[in-house]
Order: sequence, then structure tokens, then C-alpha cells
Amino acid sequence: MKKTTLLSLFAALFITVAAPLVAQETESAAVRHVADGTILQCWCWSFNTIKDNMKQIADAGFTALQTSPINTCRIGEYGGLALMSKDTSGKWYFHYQPTDWKIGNYQLGTRDEFKAMCDEAKKYNITVIVDVLPNHTTQVNKFSRAEMANLFAAVGGEDKLYHANGLKNISDYNKRSEVISEEVGGLPDVNTENPDFQAYFMTFMNDAIDCGAGGFRFDTAKHIALPDDPKDPSSPENDFWEIFTGKKDIRGVSLHNSKDLFEYGEVLQGGASREADYPKYLRVVASSYGANLRMAIRFSNLSTARISNYSHPADPSRLITWIESHDTYANQGESAKMTNFQLRVGYALITARQLGTPLFFSRPQGPEATQFPGVSQIGDIGNDQFHDPEVSAVNHFRTAVAGEPEKLSNGASNAQLIIERGSKGFVLINMDKDASTFKFETQLPDGTYIDHAHEKKYTIKKGAFSGRVPGESIIVIY
Repeated sequence: MKKTTLLSLFAALFITVAAPLVAQETESAAVRHVADGTILQCWCWSFNTIKDNMKQIADAGFTALQTSPINTCRIGEYGGLALMSKDTSGKWYFHYQPTDWKIGNYQLGTRDEFKAMCDEAKKYNITVIVDVLPNHTTQVNKFSRAEMANLFAAVGGEDKLYHANGLKNISDYNKRSEVISEEVGGLPDVNTENPDFQAYFMTFMNDAIDCGAGGFRFDTAKHIALPDDPKDPSSPENDFWEIFTGKKDIRGVSLHNSKDLFEYGEVLQGGASREADYPKYLRVVASSYGANLRMAIRFSNLSTARISNYSHPADPSRLITWIESHDTYANQGESAKMTNFQLRVGYALITARQLGTPLFFSRPQGPEATQFPGVSQIGDIGNDQFHDPEVSAVNHFRTAVAGEPEKLSNGASNAQLIIERGSKGFVLINMDKDASTFKFETQLPDGTYIDHAHEKKYTIKKGAFSGRVPGESIIVIY
């Protein structure tokens, strides 16, 4: 994290953060490529849509992309492609309800199309992260039972697929035994400790890796037991995380390329989440930090005292950061009313910082600050914000200044934020509607610089920056 001193005319509150506690040299170059870069969540984009837009993703500076779940999934009565219909003719969350763990579904595309997408990503040195869902399946009913026949057979029968209380809804999220063995949102809880299931799921994971996947996001990860958690009566050992992070095999089969995989889990904070323990196995999401940032941005209050702390017990280098996720957009909609500029502010903030790996959520097309505006359907590309000049500029900034310490400070008001990265550069955020003057000392050498977001010239003279930043804009200098 960096150092910066404001000139006497401007009060400064700044935070300098030490280097991460975790030794990064133990991670492979492939993992660091993602960790030091940025992830584009291609929410509900089809494999072909992602493939066709790979160059634009790369040009925007992303080093990784995340797909929606690639497994066989719930079709419903009609199998439509609406993002969120009022009937059963299409809902985005159907692909979060597995009917089998095979690559390919009617919403996103076939296995061959997935592989072709991964091949295209490799040409641009972009890592493909796959969203996987080992924790639960779709509900078992007359529509799904036939589709799930192969899965049931592979794990020893329908009753063997689920925990003893796997068809009972969690009543107390503060009770760990319920969190790890009962239904989430009415979806049956898989016995992830059943060796037959583990072997079957390993085949799916390795197939995805062999097709070109370089990482995984584990959905509902906090609902899958850690080794020392209470055991289900039908679970011989809580070893899921040891197996699926490459520390242990299952029946002689190990996770392919495990040392080069970028893996993280959706361990949402709150309740019996054990959020300090999951990072021993994989990276986790900083969900409370995202909520804090959304509130700060809502009130245009980017005080460093408010936005610096990651609000998580894990080392920040083990965190995935976001201002918006598909859950905050599509479920309760707590982020859905944010404007495009507000989202860019949050993304610029997390991306310009030294630690954490930032994720940009690609919203559907249509009017901003609107949940499900009705323009896109499943398979379509998102709106144009993933390649907005300010988003692209902070992506390239992040890779250019990787490893440099950060320093956060405010300008004349808390609506102004300065994020410096050593002597390499800085990002200026102005949430005021009117242009504002930023003045501060900098380690960047004297000279004339071009703002990478807007191509406007700025000058550093005698070790100080002084310039007018347009209202509601993000300036990127390096």
C-alpha cells in the first residue's frame, strides 16, 4: 500500500498498508496472473458470446473471466431463456440448480462450445474461471427426476446423494451443523463427503480443466464442511476441501493442474460462516467489504477511515473483492439501483488497491440503475460498462503497478479519493458533480502525463500534482 502527503491547503487522512502476510512466492505464475489482475464475471453470457468477444475482454485489460455454471441444469416446464420471467419460462438461477455434473446446458452451450471458448481465451492469455455448485442440486420432482437418473446411479442412489437432513431447510444460520448439512433456499443439500459423489464430481472438474479451465468459484462454499466440522451420520470424513484443492486424491485420482488453479469460495460473511478458516484452503469473497463500499458510495463519502478496512479476518491477499455480484444484483437487489458511475467508482477503488483480487460484474443490457431491464436474455453479452474507458484504464493500471505499496488519502472533501501506488502512479476519484482541484505530493517523477481514462494531460511539478478533475470522473495516471 502507498504513501502520499496532501499539501497544506488540503487536510489529509491517509492509510498506508503493509505487505501481505501470506508469502506470495509460494503461488504459481498462473495463480499470480489472476490474483494480480482482474476478473470479468460474464454473467449469463453463452460460451459463444464470450468467445466472440474475447478480444474486447482482453483489450479492456481483464486477465481472467468467470462463466456462469456450465453443468447440466434445471430446465423447468418450458426451458426458456428469459433472465427473470414471471412464470417458469426462464430464470437466471436455473443454471445454479444442477441436474447432473456434465459440461453443457441449454442456457450457455455445449461442451464443444465451452472448449472452443477456452481455446480462444488461451490465445489472449485470459484464465477461464468456472462457477461450480457441488453443494446442492435442483429440487427432485416429476420434471427433474428423469434428468437426474445418471447422477443418482453414479452415487449409489437418490438417498445417497444427500445428507441425512439434506431435505430439511436451515432454520438457524448461526448453527454450524445446520449450515453444512441442510437445504439452502429449498435446494437439497448434497453429501459432499460421499466418496461416490466425490469421484463423480472429480470427473466433472477434471473434464473442465482438460477443456481449458484455469480456476473455479465454489458457490455456497460455506455450506460445505471443513475437516473439523461436525460430521453428518453418513459422512466418513469431512475431506471435500482437501480433495478439491489438490491436497488429497479420491480413489487414486487427483485434481488436474491443481498448483496452477485459481480457486475461491463464496463464503458469505455472517452467521456460522467460519470465514477465517476457509482461506486455509482457497480464497474467499469479501462480502462485508462490498456492502460497506456500496453504502459509502451511496453517500459520496469515500473517507479513508471508512473504506480502507477489508472487514474480514483473512489476509487481504486471500480475498476476492467486488462492488456488485450476481447475488446483490439479482436476488434482493441491494446493488441494482446503483448507477453506472457509482459502480465504476467502486470498481476503480478495489482495482487500484494493492490487495484483494477485484471482480467486475457484467450487468445485462438496458437502462442503468434498473434490475432486469428486459433488454437481454440468457446468452447475450452484458452492457457496455466492462469496456468503459474508466474500467479499462484501472484494469491496465493494476497490472502495471503490481506489487507496489498503496496509500489512500482524501482531497478537499471525502468525495475525493486518491489511491497512490508507490512511485508508479495513482488513481483519482471525484464523486462531486462539479470539477474539483486535487493537490498532493507524489513520488511520480516530474513531467507531463496522460490520463489513461480520458486522454487529458496533467503535469507533475516539483514532486506535486495540482490539477482540475472533472465532476463524476475517474482519472488514471501511471
